[in-house]
Amino acid sequence: MIEVKEAVTRREIREFIKFPWKVYRNDPNWVPPVIMDVQGMLDRKKSPFFEFGEAAYFLAQKDGRVAGRITAHVNRNHNVFHGVKEGFFGFYECLDDDEVAAALLSRAEDWLRGRGMTKIVGPESFTIYDETCFQVDGWDADPPTPVVLESYNPRYYLRQMAGAGYRKEVDWYAFKVDGSKPIGEGLLKAKERIMKQRGFILRNVDFKHIERDVAMIKQIFNEAWAENWGHVRLTDRQLERLKEALLAFVDPRLCFMVETASGEPVGCAVTIPDINPSVKKMNGRLFPVGWYHFLRARRHSIGARTFMMGVLKKYRNMGVDIALVVQTIKDGLAAGYRWAECSLIVETNLNMIRPVEKWGGERYKTYRLFSKQL
Repeated sequence: MIEVKEAVTRREIREFIKFPWKVYRNDPNWVPPVIMDVQGMLDRKKSPFFEFGEAAYFLAQKDGRVAGRITAHVNRNHNVFHGVKEGFFGFYECLDDDEVAAALLSRAEDWLRGRGMTKIVGPESFTIYDETCFQVDGWDADPPTPVVLESYNPRYYLRQMAGAGYRKEVDWYAFKVDGSKPIGEGLLKAKERIMKQRGFILRNVDFKHIERDVAMIKQIFNEAWAENWGHVRLTDRQLERLKEALLAFVDPRLCFMVETASGEPVGCAVTIPDINPSVKKMNGRLFPVGWYHFLRARRHSIGARTFMMGVLKKYRNMGVDIALVVQTIKDGLAAGYRWAECSLIVETNLNMIRPVEKWGGERYKTYRLFSKQL
């Protein structure tokens, strides 16, 4: 017998948070989330999502044992910005049981219908700039472990989506750049020429004036990503949360700003070390020894992920993106990184995909959002 009930009590929320350990207990590539981070995201008083959204958390039990979890949520900022009535599911985890999967998704659909939504999309936990999508290929890629801030899931989730009537909404790509290939002298000269001709300045993010630079990054982010699928402007609290997370493990050598001679923002690129191989050893906990693995990861990562890169619209097609990528590769190799990933890039963003492929990026993983009409 399958029962899906809302997780409300402290014990039920704890079961909700800990359930993934049951799904992935035999998967050597899974990276357990930091429990404190998940608690913060689900806390209605602390999470910035609940300033503009509402959500319900559901647990599925089969024969008295927890067999799956899901959230159903409404993002009012998304619906207003895009003029739609779409709801979302997220935090999806399920055992290899299609009946449990169908029951979970059905409960989320009913909750959203009750709030006037006409379509369900997911997974998003909770927004497009949180953990999102299911991986749909690349499980055997190198590295098989998910890169920092990326999702990971069993292959059977795709069968569960299809069985419940879900179809592809949009794909996002991850590209890998092999550090064993030296950057060409021509590209280095091109970067210098671009900066000189345009009168632009390319510099590292100034962590002594981080509030100023974060404000510039926010301006670039909210404009440069405006045409991407599902984009919604970040609120101040979302940006503050993102800043705190990044400052905890960002590599200052790989964070760049491009600005005009007068100091106006042009573009930015932020690359972070792939700390996931070490985070995996924490098993979800910072204490008592989790901090050791976390701090060690910052110093010993061999891979990195460029997860944020954008150029203001009026400065596009001037080669700024080329300059940022070249500088990132050059300084990344000098810092000892062996490979880098550019992700996630939505499949419709050809202005970014074409240059990445030209620079030698290999598309090696695909991530997908699914949807269903209600």
